[in-house]
Amino acid sequence: MRQRFEKISRRLRPIAHAARPVAAKRFGLPFRRDVADDAEAEGTAAERRPLPRRRMSGSKAAFLAVVMLPTAISALYFGVIASDRFVSEATFVVRSAKSPLPGGLGGLLQIVGISRSQDDSYSVQEYLLSRDAVAALSQRLPLRDMFHRPGADFVARYPNLVQGSSEEELFQYYKSRVSVIHGAATGLTTLKVETFRPEDSIAINRTLLELGETLVNRMNERIRADSIRFSEAEVKRGEERLVETQIAITEFRNRELMLDPSMSSLIVTELIGRLSAELAIVTSQLREVEAASPSSPQIPGLQRRIAALGSQVVLERQRVSSSSDGLAEKIAGYERLNLQREFAVKALASAVTSLEVARNEARRQQLYLERVVEPHVADYAEQPRRLRSVLLTFAGSMMLFFVGWLLLAGVREHGVKMK
Repeated sequence: MRQRFEKISRRLRPIAHAARPVAAKRFGLPFRRDVADDAEAEGTAAERRPLPRRRMSGSKAAFLAVVMLPTAISALYFGVIASDRFVSEATFVVRSAKSPLPGGLGGLLQIVGISRSQDDSYSVQEYLLSRDAVAALSQRLPLRDMFHRPGADFVARYPNLVQGSSEEELFQYYKSRVSVIHGAATGLTTLKVETFRPEDSIAINRTLLELGETLVNRMNERIRADSIRFSEAEVKRGEERLVETQIAITEFRNRELMLDPSMSSLIVTELIGRLSAELAIVTSQLREVEAASPSSPQIPGLQRRIAALGSQVVLERQRVSSSSDGLAEKIAGYERLNLQREFAVKALASAVTSLEVARNEARRQQLYLERVVEPHVADYAEQPRRLRSVLLTFAGSMMLFFVGWLLLAGVREHGVKMK
């Protein structure tokens, strides 16, 4: 609409210029041709004068601020200020005799006697990146001094412009300098440590491996305790039960004054048998004597002997069959104690077998932290990667600039449509 209005105005301008003196004469208005011509010339010059390039200047300023300035700062820092950082790398695997490995490298490791336990590898990984690991590492090494060596730049060292000297900030800085990467396909875990001196990197790496081995040993102790605790308790209870039964048998023997009531009963039974046989013989002799000579002087002696043998047989039978303190009751009590002892012996044997099985299972579940690649001393500084960092800064700044430019163009187009 505005463009059409300007176009019509330019077409009507010559007509208005020619009609201006006529209108001044007709209505008696003052008119100066030179002033009008000057005004018209100024208007024409103003129309022909090019507009200031504010949009182009703004774009240049934005490009300089968003792209060139960050790139220049990045080039200055990584080219002049950034300190060298040395990386020490080690590789290990947490293995167990129980866990088989798939094919590939895992199968090769299994051939040489290394089988991995993936869940426990993740446990070691989480521990090495935990606050407990930082605390244990600080007790063994001057960790803060290693992260603040002389010559370290003010951005990469600890503490720096962003991170202070608190324990939490030390932990965050530690995680930026230590990486633990677990390969799910191979089962291998890679430990990388990055410091300002190669000897510091390898010292931290070796100490972390030792801490990982200590963790694995604690896990083994816990596995062993959990596996055999119940079996050991059963063995202890079986031993106590057997001892109690044996004490009861000993007390019975001391009280009854006999080692084995069954043997005593057997002796009494044999005695009754011999007495009964002798009684039968004497009775037979008495009958023969009475038949041959009724007034024989042997008859009273034989009768007294028969009476003595009969009373002795009755007495011995009473000893065996008495309901309160007879041999039968004693035999029953002794057999009951003996049966309890046999049960205790069998239960103890079963508990010992279970304990041995549990110990074998605990040994089968034993974990080992096997070092596949030992930590090494870096020959050169791998970090920072200066050229790549500068190029990444430039690429990111360009992307940010183009995104902002597209958003601004969209806003302007939307504003024009709204008008």
